[in-house]
Amino acid sequence: MLFRFVLFLVRRFLHIIFRLRVHGTENMPQEGAVIVALNHKSYWDAVLAVTHIPRKLNFMAKKELFRYPVLKSIIKWAGAFPVNRGASDLGAIKTALSILRSQNAMAIFPEGRRVFKNEAHTAKAGVAMLAEKTGAPVVPVAIAGRYRLFAKIDLYIGEPMYVKSKDGKKLTGEELRQFSDELLAKILYMAGEQDAPTPKENSTWTLE
Repeated sequence: MLFRFVLFLVRRFLHIIFRLRVHGTENMPQEGAVIVALNHKSYWDAVLAVTHIPRKLNFMAKKELFRYPVLKSIIKWAGAFPVNRGASDLGAIKTALSILRSQNAMAIFPEGRRVFKNEAHTAKAGVAMLAEKTGAPVVPVAIAGRYRLFAKIDLYIGEPMYVKSKDGKKLTGEELRQFSDELLAKILYMAGEQDAPTPKENSTWTLE
């Protein structure tokens, strides 16, 4: 009850300072494991995701944020757990797998960090790996617009994508990278930052 009340207050605050619009909420699975994959350009992104995506989200946050007691308490309460971005953090991966296998929702930034204007976009394979291991659908979410006072911000929720091997075998590293690249391309297209992606003939993802 308290969590929902705080979400309501934060939503109202965001709608006051931004002209915020949410599109495609019908695409979000209402139950079961799901991975929400978002573009990342501001600390506001996580706040928008937690408050406006119609699922209770868990998400990775860089471990440095957990050094501050008050902030640590707030973000843990909101569903965050720490990840060491400078190395392969097996503990964070195990936590993410446990969340998904418990039929809960995870929010992940495919690029692993904030990407600023004019920087190159590069996807990591983490989302694809988690999706393959758990069978969870990946929902691409794009945040479009600039975070300025009374500026227009649009949040687009896309159709779920499923990582599947055509022959039922474990996907190769190259196939996981291909999925990650196509996922990121779709998110950036939804955000209006690049042209529509053209899936390869041997794509390892489907829409259902």
